Amino acid sequence: MHPFSSLSFVILPSRNKHHAYPVHFIAWIPAVILLLVSFASVRAGAEDAPALHQNELFTCASGPWGRVSYYYFYLEAPDYVVEKFPLPNTTTKWVFSLTEFDRAETLLKSAGMPQERLDQILSPRRVVKDTQYAYVFPSTADLESLTPENRAIIYTELARIPANVYQYSPVFFLTDSVEEWARESGLSDSIVSKISSLSYKAGNALVFADIPLLLSQAENVADARFIMRKLTRVRTLMAQLELSKEDSIPDLLNYWSTGLGLRQKELEPLMQAIVHTKGLSHLDMLHLVPPLPRKLLYTYPDISYTTEGRLPDCHWTSLNFFNLTPQPFLLDTRLATSLVKQDFDKVEPPYRYGDVLMFITPDGRAVHSATYLADDLLFTKNGSNLLTPWLLMRLQDLAKLYEVEPGKARIVGFRHKK
Repeated sequence: MHPFSSLSFVILPSRNKHHAYPVHFIAWIPAVILLLVSFASVRAGAEDAPALHQNELFTCASGPWGRVSYYYFYLEAPDYVVEKFPLPNTTTKWVFSLTEFDRAETLLKSAGMPQERLDQILSPRRVVKDTQYAYVFPSTADLESLTPENRAIIYTELARIPANVYQYSPVFFLTDSVEEWARESGLSDSIVSKISSLSYKAGNALVFADIPLLLSQAENVADARFIMRKLTRVRTLMAQLELSKEDSIPDLLNYWSTGLGLRQKELEPLMQAIVHTKGLSHLDMLHLVPPLPRKLLYTYPDISYTTEGRLPDCHWTSLNFFNLTPQPFLLDTRLATSLVKQDFDKVEPPYRYGDVLMFITPDGRAVHSATYLADDLLFTKNGSNLLTPWLLMRLQDLAKLYEVEPGKARIVGFRHKK
């Protein structure tokens, strides 16, 4: 730990685990891929509200950022990205630490599993052991017999072991239902129903981890790949700044140039042109952010990033926000921590455009970071994975992902000294 003002913290690599360090990133990547990239589960953000309708426009609270509105839409990893990953095995495997395997029966029993089924699952002929782990292979009937509450107890325990890749980084929905997440996805009703029946709660989020079982329902390889691509669906939003002759352009420029005139010469003629052009009334948020995030927003990492040894994560994203050229050393979490302590001041709300918000656990681990834009809109990347894009998200959604609540993670703001 390193002292920084009244705060001690250390940045951790983003792995998107829903407890220690969560991301939109995806659980089906085989173990061999984990040696190359730090993966993350894919999570779909949504409102704490009734089902949202496509293209429904929402309005941010008023503030120095002006009049900002937004609407939700879904991104999916393109085929050329998904095809880089082999399809996983359709056989479900639960992995227990060999030294703690004697607790497995107690765990399953406490989760409400009947003794008869328990005896079948833990039958010696169905358990494989090596020098480190014990492997249990529940049947389809075993899995489908679990209630969401049963599954939450068992899978929360399995998530402690990274070898349980699907429980360790499940698919997150953050919607009231799987049906809402799947709307207009093209997934069949039977597949959506299967996902819904196998979903469970992890903290405040609705999650899904039984990917092998789901793929066993596929009709053929093409159908399996289609399902895998749809599981990368992530909800993001597109925001815009509303402009009119009644708005104070100098005040807006002051906010969107961080009060230091950054990019003011670029933004002023654009805002003035919109105000004085008939039929134009808004400026897309894409034009308000610096060149690097403008280039990255709504895109997926190119495979060329792997030449750096690590893929960009949330910390690389937030700390490179104002850099014209990304600084590769920020892939090193130790150096990223050092940079924050050296060049940033801790700040309290209200936050300002460009501030870095870090999600810090009680033991001082910075498990996520994002760049503040306006109201509760942030620019972020949820994990260091080829399947996780750069997004705009609501702060309340990120707070769910990283369990921001009393006794768990808290949000701390940082502002560059310059």
